[in-house]
Amino acid sequence: MTQTSDKKYAAGIRWDLTDLYASAEDPKLEADLQLTEKLALDFEKTHKPRLEAFASAGTPFDLAALLRDFKVLIAPETRVGVFAHLSFAEKTDDAKRGAFMQKIQDRLTEINNHLLFWGILWCKAPEPAVRALISRPEFAADRHYLEDMRKYAPHTLTEPEEKILSIKDNTGGSAFSRLFDETVNRIPFYIEEGGKRVQKTETEVLALLHSADRAVRKAGSESLAEGLKANSHVLTYIYNMILADHRSSMKLRGYMHPAQGRNLANETNLPTLENLIKCVRAAYPIAQRYYKLKSRLLGLEPMYDYDRYASLSETESAVPYAECKRIVLEGYRDFSPEAAAIIQQFFDKNWIDAEIRTGKQGGGFCCQTTPDLHPYILVNYTGHLRDVLTVAHELGHGLHQYLARKVGILESDAPLTMAETASVFGEMLIFDRILGEAKNPKERLALLCGKIDDNFATVFRQIAMTDFELRAHLEGIKEGELSEEKLNELWMQTNSELYGSSVQLTENYRHGWKYIPHFVHTPFYCYAYSFAQLFVLALYQKYKETGASFVPKYLEMLSLGGSKKPEELAAGMGLDLQDPNFWNLGLKLLDTLVSEAETLSAKSS
Repeated sequence: MTQTSDKKYAAGIRWDLTDLYASAEDPKLEADLQLTEKLALDFEKTHKPRLEAFASAGTPFDLAALLRDFKVLIAPETRVGVFAHLSFAEKTDDAKRGAFMQKIQDRLTEINNHLLFWGILWCKAPEPAVRALISRPEFAADRHYLEDMRKYAPHTLTEPEEKILSIKDNTGGSAFSRLFDETVNRIPFYIEEGGKRVQKTETEVLALLHSADRAVRKAGSESLAEGLKANSHVLTYIYNMILADHRSSMKLRGYMHPAQGRNLANETNLPTLENLIKCVRAAYPIAQRYYKLKSRLLGLEPMYDYDRYASLSETESAVPYAECKRIVLEGYRDFSPEAAAIIQQFFDKNWIDAEIRTGKQGGGFCCQTTPDLHPYILVNYTGHLRDVLTVAHELGHGLHQYLARKVGILESDAPLTMAETASVFGEMLIFDRILGEAKNPKERLALLCGKIDDNFATVFRQIAMTDFELRAHLEGIKEGELSEEKLNELWMQTNSELYGSSVQLTENYRHGWKYIPHFVHTPFYCYAYSFAQLFVLALYQKYKETGASFVPKYLEMLSLGGSKKPEELAAGMGLDLQDPNFWNLGLKLLDTLVSEAETLSAKSS
């Protein structure tokens, strides 16, 4: 089995972090840390006594001055934290970078402990006094932020307790999160190439699962399982510590459900999450119908888990990074010249890190910085068509974050459920352009099935993953530390319910939960993907119906960042997130895509 190296396609495409700092030794970095420390001490000295009087007796205080000072100090703090994170993501197997990130986390924790009083006392303040204060016109721009802080009031501890939790997190949840990254990104995955055993990165091995060659897919599956299995003990222990840390937080903060904290951060609630899960699970037969169709198209019986993402095109051409750039820019330009001009900067000013490197963090992300700067994007570009869509996806995040700078540092960050909107929308824009250029029915079918694969991974698989998380957390509450076998069993149960008889899950698939970063870094992140995908399917239908008049409203929605509740942002686009049947709008569109694939299949046979 011979594979062309994926490392060459984006060789040399690395981000330039000098807009933040020249290096970890840059004097400006230490100066910003010292400035932030001073500002934090001054902030505490100046505003804590006033806020204590307000919280205890509703005594008037200068909220405008507090907000002004808070915004000034969190800007340099954010720059330092982002730089440490991005430096580590460049090379997670570098001990020096790991030590640097830990050092920065420790110092930022010390700084933030001088700021904790702000959120704590604001949550304790009497509601009439708060309402009277924030209803004043001068607080209109920050009103959503100020209201949103108070939703944590029932779950906020005393200041000494919050300080202890903050300090201990660096040797608790955050420490295990870092250990997960270092462990997974150091695992050697091996593939036989030309009679030799060649080492691959996680990204390269996962890319093999999309090959048109079944032997290549199977080898990728076996390589992934082999690497994960060899590290099962430490990965199982890490996840158990994440589960235990989460249970402790639930108990201390009075959360009644494992997802409650994430729901609050996402500005949603348990009934909405449960309705989303219920609707998607009820639509699992759509996924099973599609995989049975794909099994017939591939001539595979049975279809194994490593066949799910098989390309229908036996000769998929590699896409050079320069061609990816052209496709993405032209697609965005057709939609909005304004959006394309913003995205052009990411390419031209080296705000993207795309090359494959050993030790580099896998997957992809877009990292927000501060309103006076710009986001940074990490992808691992292997030259496949889906990587073009990944770039489009992350640039959607970049566009969103860039536009949202106007609402300021407190409101620019949208909750996860809405943060995925622009990324998924951008991905759909570029896919439609690629599909529109394909004229041959077989080529169109291959492209359409590739897009269905991605949609189903985003909607159905993410809900199955959320289901796994829920069961793992609930089982942990009941039983305590879970064995690897138990976690494997829960993983296979939730996935078997999704795929039914349409896909046969192999023993290797039992290890699939072990490399998912969201389970460790951000528990219950996964449902945001499904939420956003279904929301965007409905949103995209609006775009198709209304055309150019949709664009300015859409860009305006993105520019609002997190300054409004998700349902308000949706309402501005004519969508009702509170409608129990809302999710079925997007699910019906997925059903339509499968029907279109069935029709194309008949034409191309």
